[in-house]
Amino acid sequence: MPSSDPLTTRQRQVVNKRLTLNLIIQGAATHGHWAAHRLVDKELTAINPNLFAIYDEMMIRSRLGYWLGGIPSIMGNPIKFWWQIRQEGHEFGFHPFLVKHGFQIAGKTQADVFDRCRKAKLALNGHLNETSGLLVYQKAIQQEVEHLEPLEELAKNVCCDAYGIGRELLDGKLTQTPRFGSIREPETWEGQTILQCMIGWSAVVRRKGRLSVKATATFWPMLVHELIKGSVELICLHGMNDVSESEFQIALEYTDHIEYEIPMLQIGGTIFQQFLLARPREIKLAECIMHVSKFEPMVLERFMFHLFESPNQATTMIRVAAAAS
Repeated sequence: MPSSDPLTTRQRQVVNKRLTLNLIIQGAATHGHWAAHRLVDKELTAINPNLFAIYDEMMIRSRLGYWLGGIPSIMGNPIKFWWQIRQEGHEFGFHPFLVKHGFQIAGKTQADVFDRCRKAKLALNGHLNETSGLLVYQKAIQQEVEHLEPLEELAKNVCCDAYGIGRELLDGKLTQTPRFGSIREPETWEGQTILQCMIGWSAVVRRKGRLSVKATATFWPMLVHELIKGSVELICLHGMNDVSESEFQIALEYTDHIEYEIPMLQIGGTIFQQFLLARPREIKLAECIMHVSKFEPMVLERFMFHLFESPNQATTMIRVAAAAS
């Protein structure tokens, strides 16, 4: 781990907490992105019987795209990125959990993706995957175009069922021009390139005096992704209530970069799957996330280590927090 930190101990703790919550947010969104079409296969078939098979292929190709092809050609080799986490200047080099487990999680995730592709008889070829994926993506857009409204409603249903967010707080639209609002413009070539390739957006916005979720995307699984991302971000805001405005702004400056979304998407799904395995079944998922988000920074850090090293203790920590609330 790097020896000199430009932040104070408290500032670093808040930054690391924000990074951890971003991991959970991105992981939940990724998990929903991958699995949603299987959860509502009958409803999708009723809307358009061609969609399920198209989404099924798209999901495995999108997973592979984080490890081979266009994204790694822009962002660099993902395994090398996680292997170098202990080097001076690494983006996540002051995050103890990622320093210890990031490379291992990345390797496990990549191996799982490659295994799924082999079973699906998809070649582990980045260029071929990009070309074939684009054709499948275009097919999805064509099949969706006459069913936008029911697909938007179905995406909201998936999000509501999973996280209990009221439908009145969800605004989700399928559109070929998804970008909205103002964001921090990336300063790197990599970030600027990724920004131009983004096909989904989400944000927590204030509407009619209430915080709500706005999400847009070019196709249905990505709309589910963005709705869940916004919903889990809304839940996790509970965890930043005790942070001062100056600390929060520093945390945003050090964590909320488009360049960071790619590595978080690479391993976030695996982390969230572990979270799902550890959560107490008697407590609703949204409540579990809220309780974890409210942990003090060092308690949250300990929880993340337990999640992978002693899951039963992670489960206990959620139960204790729920009982004390």
